[in-house]
Amino acid sequence: MSRPFRPGEAVWVELCTPDPERAEDFYGALLGWTVRAERLGAGAYRMCGVDGRDVAGISDAAALHGGRPRGWLTYFAVDDVAASARQAVALGGELVTPPRYLPAAGTGAAVVDPFGAAFGLYQGESRAGVQALNSVGALCWNELDTGEPARAVAYYRALFGYTTRARGDAPTARPYTLLMLGDVPVAGVLQLDNEWPNLIPSKWITYFAVADLDAALARVGALGGTPTVGPVDSPHGRLHLIKDPGGHTLCLIQLEGGLRPAPDSCDPAVTR
Repeated sequence: MSRPFRPGEAVWVELCTPDPERAEDFYGALLGWTVRAERLGAGAYRMCGVDGRDVAGISDAAALHGGRPRGWLTYFAVDDVAASARQAVALGGELVTPPRYLPAAGTGAAVVDPFGAAFGLYQGESRAGVQALNSVGALCWNELDTGEPARAVAYYRALFGYTTRARGDAPTARPYTLLMLGDVPVAGVLQLDNEWPNLIPSKWITYFAVADLDAALARVGALGGTPTVGPVDSPHGRLHLIKDPGGHTLCLIQLEGGLRPAPDSCDPAVTR
């Protein structure tokens, strides 16, 4: 059964970069995105879509977030963005972008958690969030990679009301925790060891689905990006971490089955 996004679900992803034009070219060629510009203050916000459905945004980091954070930002749904922002700070986070109304969308804010990972809060109005999940070119998972998993999990549980479950079939020997809303897994937390932080600082990682991982990795290199960690065989398909030409980390996965159930705002024909 389909359902709306619930508070605590990852509902939007946005690349904050000092070179949005270069990012638009890279992701358009890699993931098949079409891009349209929406006005944001004196600048523009690049709305990225697949088959006419919005799947991500690209923003000028200086214009939207004062130069920080940079990279892929995961936004979580909240009922009251101002109250959630206050709570995020009270729990030890830092508010880097106060709640701001975005025309034709809703109100968003950006926070850095106590361990350095940036994320967003989003109170949807005209736009609930992404309009496709689990399809090629679309979001399929969000994962926090951190050297402080227990304390990070406690922070997000207090902020969003998650329960947790250890995942025994993780694609790595490192401990992996699922963040749950009821019986629905909504995100993962991967414990970094001494090797990983040098390559991937503590951050939220965005997963995008691709039809053919090997072909996608070949395009990454040809387009100026860099494959980093992988390939890794997971219960949901082969995956590989990459860096785009701006040095921003994300994960590509040749998905076998959905990682997240589809809410009402996503077309079930697209997200099966």
